[in-house]
Amino acid sequence: MATVNFYLKEANSDKKTPINLSFSFGAGSPFKYATGFSVLPSDWSTDKQRVREKRSVPEAAECNAYLNRVEATINQVYFRAMAAGDTITRELLRELMDQELDKATKRKKVGTFMAYLDYIVDFKKNIGSSDRWIVEAAVINIKEYAAAKKKKLNFSDITLAFRDEFNSFLEEKGYKQNSISTYFAALRIILIQAQEDGINPYNHFRSKKFSAKKEKVKRYALKESELIKIYEVDLSGYPRTYEDTRDTFLIGAFSLMRVSDYSKLEKGHFQDGKIYRKTQKTGTNVVIPVHWVVSEILKKRNGELPQHVDRMTINIRIKEIAKLAGINSEVVVTYTKGGKRVHEVKSKAETITSHTARRSGATNMIKRGIARSKVMTIGGWATEEAFNKYLDMSEEETADELASHPFFQKLVTT
Repeated sequence: MATVNFYLKEANSDKKTPINLSFSFGAGSPFKYATGFSVLPSDWSTDKQRVREKRSVPEAAECNAYLNRVEATINQVYFRAMAAGDTITRELLRELMDQELDKATKRKKVGTFMAYLDYIVDFKKNIGSSDRWIVEAAVINIKEYAAAKKKKLNFSDITLAFRDEFNSFLEEKGYKQNSISTYFAALRIILIQAQEDGINPYNHFRSKKFSAKKEKVKRYALKESELIKIYEVDLSGYPRTYEDTRDTFLIGAFSLMRVSDYSKLEKGHFQDGKIYRKTQKTGTNVVIPVHWVVSEILKKRNGELPQHVDRMTINIRIKEIAKLAGINSEVVVTYTKGGKRVHEVKSKAETITSHTARRSGATNMIKRGIARSKVMTIGGWATEEAFNKYLDMSEEETADELASHPFFQKLVTT
């Protein structure tokens, strides 16, 4: 008797893991098939074999609908093949599934890396994957590299030698080191997915050398006084998206949330003066006191939250808003670009991104004397190492923070 099951590739992972199909039909080991969707194990119902549908998982309904389609499809192709008298093999089931799920074109071009790039971009868009932006950007650059080399790349070409040449190509284009690192991470995502789809037998990319090292770059936080300036700036003469961006950013800055969480808050997350949220990235449950600025924002909006604003819009608009608020002090930004070290003086407003909100919240709480352990708890940080990366503290500020520690005080005896 044929049975259908869905399972997580890494059920104990603390990050999103692929959802795969397992189909047993009495022919030895079961037929396995990648669905293309991934989920946090904490958001997966083992009993129902579906994603838990809740506010913190906005893609759950779409994912479950697709899993229903996959389950119906495997049963249809299996019983149709049985009725036709075909010999049922895993290879036949894969071919029939690909045809029914519009993957036939990809399968006909097995080993054609360039064709797979087009497929993966469309697939990521169709399922609304959170990593679709970096995958698409990486694909654009890979295609430009292939055109410059006048070569159609195959999976067998993606070696450590390719890694060095592609890295040099990106440096020559003038990309910053961290952008290059991101593109290699996206390429790894593509190659792993291709292996799960059964069309990439090569493992060169699994070497530790197949990457571009991420560099530590100074990231600036906004002081409380600067956040208040942004809160008070008059945006009445600007499009509605400006106010939505400003209020969304401030909610993030006073709640310590990642943009993936604070940009998608709903009224149901607010209860009894606190924000209850399960973080999208790690699945950690956090409870955060509502800051008075956040309360004022909600009061101004009659209890309603700002219209959802995507990360790209926040990154563009918040810089303009900060300039309007007079956040114009100069800062030095140091980074590697085109393989060379660059020191650049910028207006602080130009350095603000959606991620600055979380950094500002953590830094300001520490400066106010709130215990690190408490800041880490409400912000969902698991380790001191991860938390310290978010702090924008000068050497002098760190010394001031430690000055009252008993170690630096004279022991008074009586």
